[in-house]
Amino acid sequence: MSSRFTPAALSTAPAPSADADTLATLARRVQRLVPSHRDPERCHEEKSEIVHALRRLARTSQHATRPRS
Repeated sequence: MSSRFTPAALSTAPAPSADADTLATLARRVQRLVPSHRDPERCHEEKSEIVHALRRLARTSQHATRPRS
């Protein structure tokens, strides 16, 4: 089974409310993500934090939707 992202995969399993809220929050953080001349490393730190949060969300969502045997 492939773990590739497809838009169809999103429409087949709606995210629980908490996951949807988390995604909306992460989307706002990405939208505001801009380099700063005062603190150029902050943009990269924020990007890394967002990537970590997205991966954690994907991992927990994957475990929640996996059928039990």
